[in-house]
Parts: sequence; structure tokens; C-alpha cells
Amino acid sequence: MLKNIKQNAKIVDIFIKKYFNTQKYSELVPVMKYGTLFGGKKIRSTIILNTSKIFNIRSNQIINLCAAVECIHSYSLIHDDLPCMDNDTLRRGKPSTHIKFGESTAILAGNSLLTLAFEIIADKKFNVDTTVKLNLIKKLSECAGHVGIAGGQFLDLNYEKKKINFKKIINMQRKKTGKLFEFCCLAPAIIAKKNLKTQKEMSMVGAELGLLFQIADDLLDIKGNKKNTGKPVKKDKKKGKSTLIKLFGYEKTLGFALDRKKMIINKLKKYGKKSNKLIEVSDFILNRSF
Repeated sequence: MLKNIKQNAKIVDIFIKKYFNTQKYSELVPVMKYGTLFGGKKIRSTIILNTSKIFNIRSNQIINLCAAVECIHSYSLIHDDLPCMDNDTLRRGKPSTHIKFGESTAILAGNSLLTLAFEIIADKKFNVDTTVKLNLIKKLSECAGHVGIAGGQFLDLNYEKKKINFKKIINMQRKKTGKLFEFCCLAPAIIAKKNLKTQKEMSMVGAELGLLFQIADDLLDIKGNKKNTGKPVKKDKKKGKSTLIKLFGYEKTLGFALDRKKMIINKLKKYGKKSNKLIEVSDFILNRSF
């Protein structure tokens, strides 16, 4: 699976590099490149590409969406790492963007990546129906904004050093991480013009994958190491983060994650061999925490 992820990451990196080359140069471009390229598994792109296999969509038909999602993900990481947010100095095994370039520059680069994502989807070379394109832009906007990543980050910060119940923690994690994963599984179904039932089903799979990813990330914070994660570990407890581990403990949280993975696999089995790569992704996500 790791080989598949690396191959996909390379494809997406090449596209993003080429896209940057079409942009008018500004002093923010090197900072934006630093935040998106040179590291990261680009697991969200792999989910898009592997979901596309289910619906017989070629990688060149959906690569714009991969790049757009990676721009939004990178924007969120740049902002999350800021001193006013999570105050992390290491990301993807290198200094965080604000450490390398300064806080104000990091904020502006993050903002620029957010807007670049929608430019990439709107690009005339991304050859999908206008109505489909508008739907994709709307869905991705929801994932990035106050009901998605931004809203989830707000809750994450607001819940620090507080006793938060299960329902609220899950809601926060679904927004902060799950929403973008949800888009990654939904978008190929939208492009393939599948019915609303199929779109809803793929949204659910993506949401569960995102929740699984966040739980695995929390588990890694306990038993992972900085070399493998590319960022500091054992920081959630110090910051008083509200996680399922804090609520239930490590073993019970791991059991909950295994149940989520089983649910994802059962949902995907109906698509037969075409879903094998996406099933492998769910295994990879959780196995990172072992």
C-alpha cells in the first residue's frame, strides 16, 4: 500500500509543480510550494484516486481535484501550526512554515493556497460539466469553512483543558478531519454522475475514513515517534486536547477504531475488486498507529 501511496503522491506533486509554473510569480509562491510539496504522504489524494477506480475514472480526469484538496489540506496545516493555534514547530519532518518564513508570511501563504484550490477546480483544462464543477466547488467550500475544517479547528482549540463528552468530540473530529475525507470519496461519485444514494454512501465512507484517520493520529501521538510522524508527539496530553483517548483510554479507543475500519470495509465490499485499493487505505491508516 505504501508503494501505491508514494506513486500517487508523486503524480500529484508533479501536477502541483506544473500548476505553480503557470502562475504569475509572487514572493509567496516559494512559501506556498514549501507548504504543499517536499513531504507528506498525500493520503487524501490516494483516497480520491482509489475511489475513482470504483467509478472507472482515469487519474488525469480527476488530478485537479487531488491538487485542490492538497492545497486546502496544506493551508489548514500551515494555519494550525501557528503560535495562536497549536503552536507546532515541526511539520512533515521540517520546520513549520511560520518557523521558516515568519508568521505573517505563513498566514498569507495559507490564504493563497485556499484560494488556489478553487482556481484549480475552475481551470478550463479541468474538463467536467459546468454544473458538476459548481457542485464540486460548493462541496469543497463547505469542507474548508466554518462547518468543516475551520469550524473543527475552532472546536479543537475551544475544547482544550475541558471535560468534553463523546458526542462533541466526534462532531469536532468529523469537522476538523472527516469533512475533507468525505469530499475525497464523494467527488468521484459526483463526476461519475452517480445517483444521490451512491453519493450519500460514498460520503459516509469518506467521513468514516476521516474519523479513522484522526483517531489513528491521536493514537500515534501516544505511541508514535517524531521520526515516523514528521511532527512532535505526546503533545495532546500536554495541551489538554479533547480526544477519545482522554475519554476512554488507549485500548478502548483502539477497539473503537477497529470497529470503524470494519464498517468501512463492509460498505465497500459491494463494489468488488474495484474497491480493493480503497480498502487497503483503511488498513494503512490504522496500521500507522500500531
